[in-house]
Amino acid sequence: MKRFVLNSTVAAIALLSASSAFANDYNSGVVSKSPSEGYTDVEFGSGWYLRGDITYNIDARSSNTFESVSAVNRTVQADYDDAVGARVGFGYYVAPNFRIEASVESILSSEFSSFTGYNFAGQRNVDVITSPATPTTPAVTTPDTVFFDSAGNVTGTTSGAYAGGTIAPISGTEDFEASYQTSSLILNGYYDLPTLGKFTPYVGVGGGIGRVNYNQSRTLVCTPASGETCAGGSTGAPVETTVTLDDEYWTYAYQLSVGTAIAVDDRTSIDLSYSYTGFGEGDDLSYADGTGIDADGVRLHQIRAGIRYDIW
Repeated sequence: MKRFVLNSTVAAIALLSASSAFANDYNSGVVSKSPSEGYTDVEFGSGWYLRGDITYNIDARSSNTFESVSAVNRTVQADYDDAVGARVGFGYYVAPNFRIEASVESILSSEFSSFTGYNFAGQRNVDVITSPATPTTPAVTTPDTVFFDSAGNVTGTTSGAYAGGTIAPISGTEDFEASYQTSSLILNGYYDLPTLGKFTPYVGVGGGIGRVNYNQSRTLVCTPASGETCAGGSTGAPVETTVTLDDEYWTYAYQLSVGTAIAVDDRTSIDLSYSYTGFGEGDDLSYADGTGIDADGVRLHQIRAGIRYDIW
């Protein structure tokens, strides 16, 4: 009986020792987010995050070079009204202070308008002095009709009395109305600077593709004087022409950013930033009257406010 008790006691002690050794080697896989005494700090989190922003354009400009049928080019610099937009994206921490982020952004329509003087092609009745006046005889004039383009280059005459190569074109006005919309897919790289309290400033640069949509309307009013005729009109009668364009093109896009993240909790931060976004030149666009546009791109200055959420 004593031998049985002794053997049982030895077996129990051996079993407890083995269990203790197994427990020391066992890892449940549970990681404490707030390490306390007796635990070893470990890295946790997936490194991925989501973001969403509201954007506000404080300045947007585009340059359009109009190539008229008469080969006279004119560049219009459009300063568009302020506009709002939205951006969503996701990113990944490649290193503690460096992250990459892909984002999709769309900017709602913004408008621009201008009212300027404009020169028109047409014809003008002139009296050409064919014999100058003398002390005894008055000057001799010959009536002629001169045809010219919008730059004032003479393209022909009726009688040939007018020998000049240029003449003043007919004056008029142009009422230009325009709006634009853009969307983009951009891959940015951000470098986070040292954190100051709850603030983590950063700088970023990126590139991608973008789409620019133009909606434009040009109302041209040719206003002839007495003896003048606008092209396609009758003598002395104003001619008003409205041509429209609704077209888009795809191009490259690039972006420079500076901002700061403001920590709300371990996963969430408020993101405030400024960015400069540029869209490259596009394909030539055409109005219905044959006038072409060489789209020189759009430049945007934006401020942004959004939320960044780390995925754990």
